[in-house]
Amino acid sequence: MVKKMNDIYNFLGLAYRAKNLVWGYQTVNQNLKKGNIYLVILATDTSPKFKSKFITLCHKYNSQELIFGKKNDIGAALGKPPCAVVGITDENMAKTIWQKVLEVGV
Repeated sequence: MVKKMNDIYNFLGLAYRAKNLVWGYQTVNQNLKKGNIYLVILATDTSPKFKSKFITLCHKYNSQELIFGKKNDIGAALGKPPCAVVGITDENMAKTIWQKVLEVGV
């Protein structure tokens, strides 16, 4: 299971380097409102209020949401500081990440 989790983090890093991932509250929020995000990933260790806000936005703007990983791990995967929210802007990458997380069963 650890290897599969690492595969997901590696894929997040790949998506970021390919410019198919945006990170951070404001950037994800703006891109959601423009309809540019297919999948929002929220860290498990974010506040319930923060998660609720983004889940509501995802439903409003027809994006899927996924609660996965810890802020430190997501940030490390991107080479950034701890990160509570990322948005996947490529449909195929979003589907792949969604599938990988389902396989892990998190």
